[in-house]
Amino acid sequence: MNISVFIIECIIMAMVFGIFVFGLLLINPLTFISDYPPEIQEEYYRSQQKETVKKALSKIMAVKKIAALAVLVFLFAWMAHKAGAKTFIQGLLAVYGYMIVLAAFDTCFLDWILFANIRRIRLPGTEHMEKEYHQKWFHVKVMLPLPPVFAVGGVAIAFLMTWLW
Repeated sequence: MNISVFIIECIIMAMVFGIFVFGLLLINPLTFISDYPPEIQEEYYRSQQKETVKKALSKIMAVKKIAALAVLVFLFAWMAHKAGAKTFIQGLLAVYGYMIVLAAFDTCFLDWILFANIRRIRLPGTEHMEKEYHQKWFHVKVMLPLPPVFAVGGVAIAFLMTWLW
């Protein structure tokens, strides 16, 4: 496996992911409402009198996340192949690496820096919630259970990679 290609892929993946997420938030701050701390979500629904649409938005978010997951499965398998992974173990390590890099980028850069500090992407009615937007521990707690999930996903994607290529 070519480590240089892997690193370049990770950099490009993080940049594309960041642009995609940030662009969606500029278009519609509600795009990732379920990823905000509960206090922010509740204040948004309360201040905008949208308690009745909360369940509908949650269902829409679930569909979006499942679609994104399906795309990532094939994208990660293809990326591992392009990085030169030939065996299941190489594919597994590459895919697990992609997931860890993406999770770390999402938490440390997008959640802690962009979401917390750029007021334009804050949910309407929650602009005043400085402390809640700067909750680093909330985002860490969300990410902590994911590495075992990444391992299981990595196994499935590595099998897909070896099967397709």
